[in-house]
Amino acid sequence: MANTQEKEDSKPTASSKKKTVKEEKDALQDFLLGITGLSDSMKKRVHKVLNTEGIIDPRGIKSLTNKQLEELPGITEATASLLLDQFKTKQEGKIFLSLEEREELETVRSKIKTGAKALDDLLQGGIPTGTFVELYGAPQSGKTQLCYTITANCLLPKEYGGLESGIIWLDTEGSFNSQRLKQILSYYKYTHNIPDDKIDTGKFMVAATRTLSQIELALKEAGRIIAKNKVKLLIVDSLMDPFRAEYGGLGQLADRQKHLNRVLHLLMRIAEAWDLAVLYTNQVMANPDPFATAMDKVLPSGGFILGHASDIRIWLRRATSKIRNQYDAQNARRALITDCGWLPMTETHFSLGPFGVCDVDEEAKLRDLALEIGLGLDSEEDELEEEELETEFAKIE
Repeated sequence: MANTQEKEDSKPTASSKKKTVKEEKDALQDFLLGITGLSDSMKKRVHKVLNTEGIIDPRGIKSLTNKQLEELPGITEATASLLLDQFKTKQEGKIFLSLEEREELETVRSKIKTGAKALDDLLQGGIPTGTFVELYGAPQSGKTQLCYTITANCLLPKEYGGLESGIIWLDTEGSFNSQRLKQILSYYKYTHNIPDDKIDTGKFMVAATRTLSQIELALKEAGRIIAKNKVKLLIVDSLMDPFRAEYGGLGQLADRQKHLNRVLHLLMRIAEAWDLAVLYTNQVMANPDPFATAMDKVLPSGGFILGHASDIRIWLRRATSKIRNQYDAQNARRALITDCGWLPMTETHFSLGPFGVCDVDEEAKLRDLALEIGLGLDSEEDELEEEELETEFAKIE
C-alpha cells in the first residue's frame, strides 16, 4: 500500500508539468526583462497579451506595425514604440550598409532546392530564404507539384541537401494531398538510404484556409509554429483564390486590392523577421487586348500590387511537343522568370515525374523506377483539353 502511495507521489502532476514548461527558456520573457523602460507589471501584461496573439519569440514583434501593437489590449503607443525600438537599437545605429556588408547579409541566406538541377541553376542555387517567390500558370502547369517537392527538400536532413527545417502550408483551394508529399519523401528515403527517423514530418504544418479571415487567423497563429519548428518556408496555395471569391465585382476591386496589400505586407514582415521564404502560387487571367504579344496573352491575377510584392515571378507552362518527344518526358514543363531584380529573364525545362519535380532527361528513368518499386502512376495525355482562362471578373472563351 505504501509502495503504491510512493508511486502516485512520484508521478508528475498537472501543476508540475506546467512548471517544467515555464522553466524552459522563454525567449520573449528574456527580451522583455531586458527593457529598462517598462515596469515589471507592464512586462507581465505585455508577455500575456503577446502570447495570446501567438507571439512567443521577440522576432514575432517585428512582424507587427506600431499601429497593430497599439490595437492590442493594454499596450499603449509609448509601449509599442519602446518594443519596436529595441530592434532598431540592436542595429548599432546603422541605417546604411556598404556593398560588402549587404553582400554578407545575402550570402548567409539558405537556398531551398527545387528537385530539378536545371531549375536550381535558373534560380542560382534554389529559392533563397527571406524572399517572395510567385509561381503562376494555367491549371496543370505544375504549381502545386513544385510546392510538394520544395517542401520535401526543406524537410530533408542537411547532410542530404535539405534544410531540416519546418514548413507552413496554407491550402486555400483544398488541393493539398498528404499521400503525394509522402510519395516524394519515400523516393528520397529509397534513393538516398535515409532512415525514417531522420526526416521529421512533425515540422510540417498545413492549414485549410478557404476564406480570407482564416488566412489572417492562420498567420496570426503562425508565430508559435515558426519559433517552435524553425520554419524556413511558408507556402500559400493559392494566394488569389479567396480574394477573387470574396470580392466578385468591379465595384469591389479597390477594396480587394487594399485587403491584398495588407496581407502581403503582413507576409513581408513575417519573412523579414524570421528569414523564411514565402512561396505562393497564383492563378492566371486572359488578356482581352487583341494586340497583346504571345507572352502577355496570359497574365497573373492580382494586378500591380501583387507584381510589386514578388521578388521572383516564375511563369509555368506545358513544354512543347518537341521537348516532350526529345526526352520522352510527357510531363515536361517550362519555367520562365518574368520578373526579378537580380536574375535574368531566362527559361528552362523541368519535368513532373512520379516522385515530384525532376530534370526532363530523368523522367523516363524515374517512371521505370516507380514500376520497379511497385508505384505505378498513369502519365498525362500528350494533349491537354483546351482550358478556359479567366479574366479578373469575366470569362473569355
